[in-house]
Amino acid sequence: MKFSDFIFLCILVANLILVGYLGVGDFRRAENVALLQENGEQILVWFEGFSQKLEANESVSPKSCTPLAEGEIPGRGVKVNTWQSCSGALFDDGGPFKSFSNLLMPKSPAYAAKCDKHELGSSGAFIFEKMTLNPSGPPAVSPMEPTEKLVSGMNIRLSLCDTGYYLIKIGEFKL
Repeated sequence: MKFSDFIFLCILVANLILVGYLGVGDFRRAENVALLQENGEQILVWFEGFSQKLEANESVSPKSCTPLAEGEIPGRGVKVNTWQSCSGALFDDGGPFKSFSNLLMPKSPAYAAKCDKHELGSSGAFIFEKMTLNPSGPPAVSPMEPTEKLVSGMNIRLSLCDTGYYLIKIGEFKL
């Protein structure tokens, strides 16, 4: 065996080891994305149950997610719930999703305002978007702002920001 053959075999083995290492890392990230999608489906199921309780006039928890009835004008001293208070109650201690975390970026929150490659912490985060129905075409989609008032009948899309900062649509629900 020549020296050049030995160098070629060393480079070949090094490449195989590198491909194996990168493949295992990609597989683990894909597993985490799949787990996040399952968590997102659980969020959808919870919101569907929440909406059913609201329609049946049953007691709901957390109260900070109770929407204002469509067309209702809040009286003086009546606090209108906002998306910030609702999302905080859902993902903070005591909320139904307190155990959910960002599996791709563990130090980042479980949800973000939008999927943005300039905000690295949004990878692996749930993205809630407000859908405004458009009579002449597809619905207009915009991020849920923290100050967004919760109104009954509001359409919301839940997506997941993947590792390439693209949205993976999980589903839609109505408050």
